[in-house]
Amino acid sequence: MKPRILIVDDNENSLILLSTKMEADGYEAETARNGLEALKKVASSHPDLILLDVMMPVMDGYEACRRLKSTEETRYIPVVMLTARGELEDKVTGLELGAEDYIVKPYSLVEVSARVKSLLRMRALQSKLNETEKMAALGEMVDGIAHEIRNPLTTIGGMARRLFEHETDEEHKRYADVITKAVLRMERMMQRIDEYKGILVSRLSPGGINGVLNDAVAEVKTLTGGKSITIKTDLMPDPPELNMDKTNLKVAILNILQNSVDAIEKEGEITVSTLPAQDNTLIVSIHDTGSGMDEEVLKKVFHPFHTSKMTGAGLGLAITYRIIQDHMGTIEVESERGKGTTFTIKFYIPPGAAAPSLR
Repeated sequence: MKPRILIVDDNENSLILLSTKMEADGYEAETARNGLEALKKVASSHPDLILLDVMMPVMDGYEACRRLKSTEETRYIPVVMLTARGELEDKVTGLELGAEDYIVKPYSLVEVSARVKSLLRMRALQSKLNETEKMAALGEMVDGIAHEIRNPLTTIGGMARRLFEHETDEEHKRYADVITKAVLRMERMMQRIDEYKGILVSRLSPGGINGVLNDAVAEVKTLTGGKSITIKTDLMPDPPELNMDKTNLKVAILNILQNSVDAIEKEGEITVSTLPAQDNTLIVSIHDTGSGMDEEVLKKVFHPFHTSKMTGAGLGLAITYRIIQDHMGTIEVESERGKGTTFTIKFYIPPGAAAPSLR
């Protein structure tokens, strides 16, 4: 998804100039003409950054900033204040209200662009840090579950088996058998949790991405559950080697593919492709024609605990995010209800590997 910039100014020319520049920089631009209108737009569109004029009718920029920074849902949105009031007291007022930056008019669009880019980069780094902390919390939770449940399970299972072996009453034997089978199911769940713990650590060595992708595609073809799904591949011949953990990376790709399968109700198409990028990276794209996701789901798709599913694409997408991070890569997702979803993964090509040529 493109970063969304909300531009708030009562001057029409300023709105046009800033909107044009932000869109030229690759952002989505939305406008408001006073602080009150801006607060309504923030509530509905959730911008990634706000360019906020100070002197406006109805509600000025200072009051709008104060309200934004006093609410948990909006206080972390970066605010850049734009104003002709360049006195020190004015700057201090804006910064004390929580604004991240303060630019005095007349300003250079190049300067505004650079500051916006810097703040968005900082916000992206903070988001990655938050995700890393959540994955660390996931690891701690997994260890806690394993420790607290495994020992009681062993005791319950052992006692149930002894009762089954020595009990003469058929009804009591049946009860013991039910307990034993329930314990076995829980032990299998514990085994899956141990597998997830292992996934949290990647051991990297040079390898080819095409083999991993082909293996994942071959496996997901057996997991379509009778749906009519066409899975296509469009892979670069002889891509450069990447530093990877083949087992974990296959799990990451397979989780995305399973997510695509789940998103397709009856019939559809999944396309897996690789292509080079100009910034010495290799791109893996996975696109499906499934039901898509709305904006709220999209924001949380990689969050641990976002779903109660213990298998498949639920916890799996959080694990996928961590695995891609371990591979020094990035992953983004674009989706729209009714129009499908595209996952884009970028891998850095290590020094010495032959960079792919652009088609």
